Amino acid sequence: MLLKSTQNRSTTLNYGGFFLQVSHIMDKPLEKQLTMCEMILDDRTRETCNTDQRLSCTRYVRPCDETDEKLRRDSGGYYSFDQWQKHNEKLLNRSVRGYHQSNVVEYNVQRAINTLSASVDKYALDSTNKIAGTARRIDAWRLDVLQALESVRDEIALLLSSKQKLQKAQTALGVIRSISVECLERRSFRLAVDLTLDPGQVELVKEKELIDEIDDLFCRTLCQLKDQLNSNKTIKYRLEENWSNKNQSMKIDTMNLSLNIQSPIIMSHTNVIEDSENACLSVPEWEMAVKNLYEEAKRTMNDSTLLRSIVDDAVLKKSAKRLRDQADAVDIALARFISDTQHVEQALGNDLKQVVQRLGDSENLIGGLLRVITNLEKAKMTAETRLYNRLKRPEDENFKDSAQSSILSEVKSLQEQLDTLNYQLHCARTGHLGLKEARSQLEDEVRVKRKTLWTDTIRCQKVRAFYPSAKSCTIEIKSYLIQ
Repeated sequence: MLLKSTQNRSTTLNYGGFFLQVSHIMDKPLEKQLTMCEMILDDRTRETCNTDQRLSCTRYVRPCDETDEKLRRDSGGYYSFDQWQKHNEKLLNRSVRGYHQSNVVEYNVQRAINTLSASVDKYALDSTNKIAGTARRIDAWRLDVLQALESVRDEIALLLSSKQKLQKAQTALGVIRSISVECLERRSFRLAVDLTLDPGQVELVKEKELIDEIDDLFCRTLCQLKDQLNSNKTIKYRLEENWSNKNQSMKIDTMNLSLNIQSPIIMSHTNVIEDSENACLSVPEWEMAVKNLYEEAKRTMNDSTLLRSIVDDAVLKKSAKRLRDQADAVDIALARFISDTQHVEQALGNDLKQVVQRLGDSENLIGGLLRVITNLEKAKMTAETRLYNRLKRPEDENFKDSAQSSILSEVKSLQEQLDTLNYQLHCARTGHLGLKEARSQLEDEVRVKRKTLWTDTIRCQKVRAFYPSAKSCTIEIKSYLIQ
C-alpha cells in the first residue's frame, strides 16, 4: 500500500517472515500519487487509512496542477514546453527515489537475514532440546503411570475375586443358617417335658446368634468391598485418562521433534501464543499434579490390599473357624443329649415291660379270685339252701340239731371267707388300675422319648451331616459350601 508521505516517515515491510524497519527521508512530497485506499475500498482499508493520509484518485494522464490546467486552456488546449519538461523531471526524480528506496530495503533485508539466521537456528535448537527433555520426562511419567495402571487393574481383579468369594460365603452361610433353623424348628415340636432347654438347644441358639453376627459382618464387608471397588475404578479411570493424555502428548512432541522448515505440514496459527500462555500449567504444577495422582493411586492400592487381607484372614477364615467350633459344640451337645435320652428310653422300656408283666399277673390273680369267690358263693348258697329247706320241717321236727349248727357255722365261715376274698379282690383291682395308669404313663413317656430321639437323630443329625467339616469350612466357606 502506498500512502501519501511526509518529510519523515517509516515503512514496515514483511520479508521472509521477519519484520524489518526501514527509515528513509523523502526530499519532496509525492503529489497526485494513487493510493490503495482509493483503489480497493474494503472495510479493513477504510479502518487503517486515516483521513489526512487518504488521497483522491487521479488519472495518470493528468499529472499537472490547476495552474497548468489553466495555462493549457489559455494556450488553446496545449501544455507549454516548460510544463512538459517539469513533468518529465518529476517522473525521473520519482523513479530515482524509488530505486534508492529499493536498494535500502534490499540492504536491510540481507543484513537482517544474516543477523537473525543464527539466532533463529539457536532458538530452534534450544526449543528442540527442551521439547526432547520434556518428552523424556513425559515418557518416564507415562511408564510410571502405566505401571500403576497395571497394578490397579490387577488389584481390581483380585478384589473382584475376594468379592465373589464373600458372596459365595454368604450363600454357604445361608445353607448353614437353613441347617440351624431346621434343627431349631424340628426340636420345637418335641412333646411334653422333653421340650426343654437342654444343652443342645442352648448351643443351637448360640449358633443361630453367631450366624446372624457373621452375616452382618459379611454384609458390612461386602459394602466396604463395593466402595473400595468404586475407588479403584475411579483411580483406574483417572490413570487411564492421564496415561492417554501423556501418550498423546508424547506423540505430539515426537511429531514436533521431526518438524523443520521443510516439513509439508507446518502452517500459521492465529492466537496460538496467547492461548499457550493462558492455558498451560507450569512445570512444577504439572509434576505436582502427576505426583499427587501417583501417590493417590498408591494409597488406594494399599487400602485395597489391606481390605483383601482382612477379608481373607479376619473375615472368612476366622468366621469359618468360629462356625466350625460352634457346630462341633452343637454336635457334641446333641450327641450327649441323645445318649441320655436313649438311656432314659431304655429304662422306661424295661419298666414298661415289667408293668405289662405285672398287669398280666394281676389279671390272672383277679381271675383266680373271681373263680374262688364264685365257688364260695355257690357253697354259701348251698348251705343257705339247706337251711332254708330244713326250716320247712313241720312243727316239732324243726329243731336245732347238730346238723343245723354245722350248717350255720358253715354259712358264717363262708361269709367271712367271701368278705376276705372280696377285700383282696378290691385290692387286686386297685393295684391293677395303678398298673394300668403306670403303663399308660410309661407308654406316653416312651413315645415322647422316641419322638425326641427321632427328631434329634433322624432330623437334626442327618441334616447336620451336610455341615462342612473343619477343613472344608475354612476353605469352602470362602468359595462355596461343597459337601
